[in-house]
Amino acid sequence: MNNFSTLFEPNYTILTFLMIKTFFYIEVIGALALVRIFVAKGPSRIAALATVVIALIGIAAKYVPPIAGLNGTGIGRMASLILNQGIFNAGSGMALPVLVSLLFALTYRLQGRKWWGLDLLHLLCALGFFGLWAFTLL
Repeated sequence: MNNFSTLFEPNYTILTFLMIKTFFYIEVIGALALVRIFVAKGPSRIAALATVVIALIGIAAKYVPPIAGLNGTGIGRMASLILNQGIFNAGSGMALPVLVSLLFALTYRLQGRKWWGLDLLHLLCALGFFGLWAFTLL
């Protein structure tokens, strides 16, 4: 009977990854990009602005339809499509975090960037998040 009980126990690595993907990653990278908007100049600021806009679209697609009661409408379906776009697996929902992370990583290479600590925080967040993603795929 011991083997049967482990069948229904959740895998904590997958649960951690899903929690971070759902509630933290896009928001944290959006906040880092918002700080970069205020301290950077030129092209780096524009790329950070694009990162914030994409992050806000993702956050709005995640929270607005359930709060406003729009789940069964066309707006709710569109929001679901935004959130569930996959990279390797259809419906995995990884396209938005990858896009936000790549846009913010672009600000590192563009002219006018400041505060290398933001890039270090992004690197640590990205390594942790994408490492968990790779581990859940194994």
